[in-house]
Amino acid sequence: MKASDKVLSVLQLFSSERPEWTVDAAAGELGLAQSTAYEYFRTLSRSGLIASTRVGRYVLGPAIIELDRIARRSDPVLVEGGAVLESMVQKPPVQVVGLLCRLYRMKVMCVDQRASKDANFAISYERGRLMPLFRGAASKVILANIERRRMRRFFEENAADIALNSLGGSWPEFRLTLRRIRSHQVYVTRGELDAGRVGLSIPLLTVAGESFGSVSLVAAEKDYERSEKIRAELFSRLINAASKLSVRVASNY
Repeated sequence: MKASDKVLSVLQLFSSERPEWTVDAAAGELGLAQSTAYEYFRTLSRSGLIASTRVGRYVLGPAIIELDRIARRSDPVLVEGGAVLESMVQKPPVQVVGLLCRLYRMKVMCVDQRASKDANFAISYERGRLMPLFRGAASKVILANIERRRMRRFFEENAADIALNSLGGSWPEFRLTLRRIRSHQVYVTRGELDAGRVGLSIPLLTVAGESFGSVSLVAAEKDYERSEKIRAELFSRLINAASKLSVRVASNY
């Protein structure tokens, strides 16, 4: 492993579940000598990627916020996706939340989220929060369209969780389940992450046909089931949004 990769491995320790680290704890987690871990922390601190909040304890630093601002202004997915999401949630037939998600380290990250003006419910997908690939429509449509070798490796490493979430107890069963997910123009799940919520999703594909993300709508199940007209309107909005994003963004991947 290159020295730069080793330094970045420290940065990757920080998470929502554990946002604060000490040099000793990082050294133990990564199997580093304490002196080496200290040098890595000093390098990251000088660059502003981490910052000391109290003696010996570190959190992510202001450089992360600066990089996020740059990404919002330059990443094609974020630049184009924000406008498309905003349009998708304007004057809907029911309260909705629109999501733009990306595949990241074999998990799913919500990178943008927009809600209709009257939406008053919270959902599990939050910007920057990593979610598993095997729960929720936004995740499953991405999983169903990843390259086969990555899919097989993912199955072998997560077989127990995959079976627990009814995606298949064997590799052939898993492949069949994902094929069924791919057969839907709009894939719909009910209550998998949040009780009483319906998720509608379409994958975003590269020019080679592999998923790099998804675009989704979330609504209250009671509203979604009120009429076929409402469901058709939500499907139409989502299909239109996915089409726009595919044209504007897919060529970059």
